[in-house]
Amino acid sequence: MSDIIKKPVNYKKILIKIVLIICGVFCYSFGLKWFIYPASILPAGFTGLSLLMQKLVYNSTGTLIPITVYNIAWNIVPAILSYKFVGKKFTIISFVILFLFNFIADAVPTINLTSDPFVASIFGGILCGFGASLWFRCGVSGGGTDFVAMTLSSKYHIQSFGMIMGFNIVLILIQGILFGWDVAFYSIIYQYVSTQAINIFYRHYEARTIFIITTKPDEVASAMIQNTGHSSTRFNGIGSYSKNEKSMLYTVVTKPEVRQIIHIIKRCDKDAFINVVQSNEVQGNFKYLSVEQDEIDINY
Repeated sequence: MSDIIKKPVNYKKILIKIVLIICGVFCYSFGLKWFIYPASILPAGFTGLSLLMQKLVYNSTGTLIPITVYNIAWNIVPAILSYKFVGKKFTIISFVILFLFNFIADAVPTINLTSDPFVASIFGGILCGFGASLWFRCGVSGGGTDFVAMTLSSKYHIQSFGMIMGFNIVLILIQGILFGWDVAFYSIIYQYVSTQAINIFYRHYEARTIFIITTKPDEVASAMIQNTGHSSTRFNGIGSYSKNEKSMLYTVVTKPEVRQIIHIIKRCDKDAFINVVQSNEVQGNFKYLSVEQDEIDINY
């Protein structure tokens, strides 16, 4: 008999994800339209590239083309590559978010809440970083350089952080040359703050070490492998109080998988003792959660 747990469709979880994504899009849009755009700060990624192109075309021809047109155009080819190499669900939902973001961003009025570009870069970075972290928690993205990063990682196993950083640096240099270095420096502050905000609010890819004391190690280990792909190391011992023979299973999983793992363990051995601790660094053959996996526990 198979140990694979077939879960029914969780409509509550789907609804929560939809609400989080919409809230994330609004937060990101508010950050841009109320702080970043009024201060002429350049966002990172394809949104920044689109804003830069909009400024250049307007200064050259006097024609103001909506930023949505540029943003969608820059995303077409990366989205096709992501669809082919990363996954259909991830790409389709991310592209829907991209359309939703551009629609809401165009609808939200531009309000200059502060005349201080430093304050704008700080609060705009916090809002945009928090908004992006909400849709990251749901296993999707807002497109742009995320498509490029995921494609390089999935197809070629290339860490793209350096290339994306280089891309953003080039954008800032162009902005500094064309529009002044003060604004370019504020753009650096904004990008740093937004990145730190994402690191604070989005921690799903942190690792957790799980110690499992059980009298049914074979059943527990088999169920974990079949349901999550995570293996474990087994140690045999004797309980100090009960004097009974027990086994300890040692495994490392990603943070969103912890509750699923606990559910699997308790299904096999309701009396199992489980200890979950934070892992600061993991090296070796470790299975990270796929972007196409829909088992992220948004409540953990």
